Amino acid sequence: MTAMSTTPAAAPAETPLPLTVIVLTRDEERDLPGCLASVAGLAERLVVLDSGSTDRTVAIAHGWTPHVHGRPFDGYASQRTAALALAAHPWVLFLDADERLTPAGRAEIRALLAPPDRLTAPPDGAPVGYWVPRHNEFFGRRVRGGGWWPDYQLRLFRRDRARYDLTREVHEVVILDGPTARLREPLIHRNYDSWAEFHAKQRAYADRHARDLARRGVRPHPWTYVTQPLREFRRRYVALGAWREGRLGLALAASLAYYEGLAHLRLRIADCGLRSEGRLRDDSAAFVSMLDDDIPQSAIRNPQLSVIVVSHNTRELLRRCLASVERSVAGDGVEAEIIVVDNASTDGTLAMVRAEFPAVRLIESGGNRGFAAGNNLGLARARGRALLLLNPDTEVEDGAIGALLGALEADPALGVVGPALRYPDGSPQESRRRAPGPLTPFLESTLVQQYGPRNRVLDRYYVADRPGDRRQDVDWLTGACLLVRRRAVERAGGLDESFFMYSEELEWCLRLRAAGWRIAYEPAATVVHHEGASSGQAVPRRHIDFNASKVLFYRRRYGRLFGETLRAFLLLTYVVQSAQEGAKWLLGHKRPLRRQRLAAYAQVLRSGLRQRGRS
Repeated sequence: MTAMSTTPAAAPAETPLPLTVIVLTRDEERDLPGCLASVAGLAERLVVLDSGSTDRTVAIAHGWTPHVHGRPFDGYASQRTAALALAAHPWVLFLDADERLTPAGRAEIRALLAPPDRLTAPPDGAPVGYWVPRHNEFFGRRVRGGGWWPDYQLRLFRRDRARYDLTREVHEVVILDGPTARLREPLIHRNYDSWAEFHAKQRAYADRHARDLARRGVRPHPWTYVTQPLREFRRRYVALGAWREGRLGLALAASLAYYEGLAHLRLRIADCGLRSEGRLRDDSAAFVSMLDDDIPQSAIRNPQLSVIVVSHNTRELLRRCLASVERSVAGDGVEAEIIVVDNASTDGTLAMVRAEFPAVRLIESGGNRGFAAGNNLGLARARGRALLLLNPDTEVEDGAIGALLGALEADPALGVVGPALRYPDGSPQESRRRAPGPLTPFLESTLVQQYGPRNRVLDRYYVADRPGDRRQDVDWLTGACLLVRRRAVERAGGLDESFFMYSEELEWCLRLRAAGWRIAYEPAATVVHHEGASSGQAVPRRHIDFNASKVLFYRRRYGRLFGETLRAFLLLTYVVQSAQEGAKWLLGHKRPLRRQRLAAYAQVLRSGLRQRGRS
């Protein structure tokens, strides 16, 4: 191939577009001049972000643009996220140093972005990003089979509608808030000039791929380092047509299959190493560290926020919840990872998350382990500096996550902050609470409250003496949406798994307060809560879980005698309600409804209001 000059020639006689072109580099003195020459004069700003080059890369870049920056490499997605902050225009174009934009490609982008209305906020339905086809060259030969053509890459997009999935170190994913389209003209990608270069890069990719798998909670099995390479070879050679490239296609498919197996083998070796030390596979930080001892864990960038959602047969609501979270973090410019812990859903939840939210880290708990245990699984895997526990039956309104994070970061003494909750019809759903007293459990959510909803004890408990439109400290908050400081969790511990569901956030908040952390209500953040959508799937079970958790909490707070007295009282209320429903059934009033309630109350009474798995 003909060598390219390392200094710029005269720029083409054309007006630069209000566009920022970004090139990421590290030791790219061979390819960088050709890359920069291919975009010279196209954009008003050309940014080069270098990650520690030891050759002439930085000097070459300075010959083409004043916007040359340095940043230690901590993952491709993280590097691209940092580069976005250096852009000066709504539209950005990413190029790798070994890629070239063709003259036809320049003309296509110019025609696309030259109209003034393309540079303002796009109208509804207009693309906010474009996939660019890419020709891949191996050892001077353009390869089309094996998935290397058209090899679409999402490289041209609006930076205000984009964010990268920071949980992936290789094959980084950009997440766009809006529709996309495809360009016709391809990039030219000079992949490798030698097999030595190919193998060196693929070994590095295998190491990073193993760490990706570890962070995403993939558990290795003895057979995966055999089956995974076979699948990769079949995919490349047969399904994607590498066989059309003859011996080169066979060699490439076999090599990539080998490195896929190497990544899973490293995962398996690290797993065995952890178990030999008596450590759990859920210790993801140790897992990642064992995968590559020469990359310290401190060098791996942690996102600003981890969002944890525990699901159980709430597919449709979870879909809306995750979409609202992605919109909110993108709109607020928050670096976030989203973790879904699924408690053995049977309604297609897993397939939906994998298909529609590929950036979400999905953890399968292996059974319905309950709300507290599910959240603890997520907390163990979370890397964020702040941790948002979110119910699957919630929808985050625009600006809510930013407001919660702002409140937490502004006050170092704050351990937990929660939003104003709303019902789907817009009416308020109070989440503020004071610590309960000994009379509270005999009144709150019982038959007594049905007949006397307003009284001094419950008014105090529900903080009825304070307006709900002001930020304020509280004793605890209901658990539909809680933003927690990581340091607070490290000091006080996670949720108490003795509580299958309900009262776990009460116990946790009081424990966090005892550890010295304050808890605040932030009305500037709003979250819609479809209350009871998950637990309401089995009404008797909801009654049992709610009251059994209440008995457990107050037994611990006030002693065994108090707890057993409360249990007897609550069971008595169900006896009374059963008598009421039976009388109405005898009078012929809505007999199907009465029959249904009688069956539910009978199930509650048979349970004795004891925790699942406990006598």
